[in-house]
Amino acid sequence: MLLENEIYFRQIKTATDKIGNCLENLKNCAVLVTGASGMLGSCVVDMLVYLNEHHGMDIEIYASGRHKGKIEKRFHGCVEKNYFHVKEFDVSLEQGQDIPADYIIHAASNADPFMFAEYPADTLLANVLGVKHMLDLALKNHSKRLLYVSSGEMYGQPDDAALLEGFSETYCGYVDYQDARSCYPSGKRAGEVLCQSYIKQYGVDAVIVRPCHCYSPTMTGNDSRALSQFFQNALQGKDIVLKSSGEMVRSHCYGVDAAAGILKVLLEGGCGEAYNIADPASVVSIRTAAELIAKAAGRKVCFEMPGNREKQGYSKVSRAVLDSKKLFALGWQPQTDMQAGVYEVLQILGR
Repeated sequence: MLLENEIYFRQIKTATDKIGNCLENLKNCAVLVTGASGMLGSCVVDMLVYLNEHHGMDIEIYASGRHKGKIEKRFHGCVEKNYFHVKEFDVSLEQGQDIPADYIIHAASNADPFMFAEYPADTLLANVLGVKHMLDLALKNHSKRLLYVSSGEMYGQPDDAALLEGFSETYCGYVDYQDARSCYPSGKRAGEVLCQSYIKQYGVDAVIVRPCHCYSPTMTGNDSRALSQFFQNALQGKDIVLKSSGEMVRSHCYGVDAAAGILKVLLEGGCGEAYNIADPASVVSIRTAAELIAKAAGRKVCFEMPGNREKQGYSKVSRAVLDSKKLFALGWQPQTDMQAGVYEVLQILGR
């Protein structure tokens, strides 16, 4: 129950309170969050819990995932609350028809390199079919809005202009469709087009966010993404293992700030619009990120050759920097830069 941690609670409070008066639109509404035990989904749920407990918003929270036990463990302090409902189902297989959601935040997706390498078909289908089932639920319920959590990976390879300026929401780069690793960016692209299609054909109100590389104390223990692995090494008192030269540059964002961006877009974004979520103060190489975590944990960075399976899950994009001006124009601002965020993640998780 991370909300019982003083540092994390302060982060949730600060980020949520800065979203603004638009939060009043959630009062007395039912909100479904898929992927509720994931890194970003669980941050969003914590914000909704905070609004109920400290602002009397009376939000009916439906936290869904494939494993009921994971959700109950993550939110063990909330499951007995009258407003908190745990829903176990796989969005790629079923719709969750008994959930009367006014708002749907669809954050369920395979998102780590191991899954891309070992289960590319499942990864692709989970994105496409999962989005379809949630759009069908929104249509059935006459929901106020669905928000789809896409990914900055959908941009693909940058051209020369994007290398200099970053990815704006209108950019669309090359994706190698002969590489099974493309299951993830291609699935995200397809999910976004499906949202646009339901808007056009059925009048569903939907918005899209494209988060960059996020990190947070809500990272799960089986997450094989590089940053998660770095933090796991540090928390176990080990040196940080870097399995590449680490020269690839990425936009990063603290998970609590990204969750605040999700709620901001849910309530104030334009129908059919997509918004990048990235902290412009946290654009660093993978190697720099590893060094920040190692320094904060009192460890060092060491290098190790990756195995063939690991290589299959790696992105080949050398520079993925997201331009977040569009989200800033809504009034969103990140609260925690990477240097502070790395230190606080380690503090929260006990290192």
